[in-house]
Amino acid sequence: MNKPEKAALQPEVEDYDARFEVVEPGFSEEQDRLHAESIAWLRKRVREGKPWKKIVADFTVPDEKFKAVILDDFLKITLAERHFQSGEALKSIAQLLHVPVELLTAVKEEMIREVRDASVQVYHRSRSEQTP
Repeated sequence: MNKPEKAALQPEVEDYDARFEVVEPGFSEEQDRLHAESIAWLRKRVREGKPWKKIVADFTVPDEKFKAVILDDFLKITLAERHFQSGEALKSIAQLLHVPVELLTAVKEEMIREVRDASVQVYHRSRSEQTP
């Protein structure tokens, strides 16, 4: 086999970080710090057995939109860890948080939809990268 044929059989070098970077989070350094501290604060309140409504009422962040992002992320992280990774039932998690199972079902469906949409974006990006 001559060298040009061998080179043609080699896979293209891929930049996986660039390929799978679908959405940039867009957090500033301060927002990233606040997000991490808030997730820790929320976890602590859940461990203390506080109901979700009380936790949300006591949780203060100057920017209401960012507060909503943090709360949404917390629910998704909780589902990822407890339901998807550990196999805990949604009903059990709902009891822990004192929320309706329907809320967690909606969050789970949103997570699945986000993964599906991100996968489609990655597929389309990979296809356009392969086209000369």
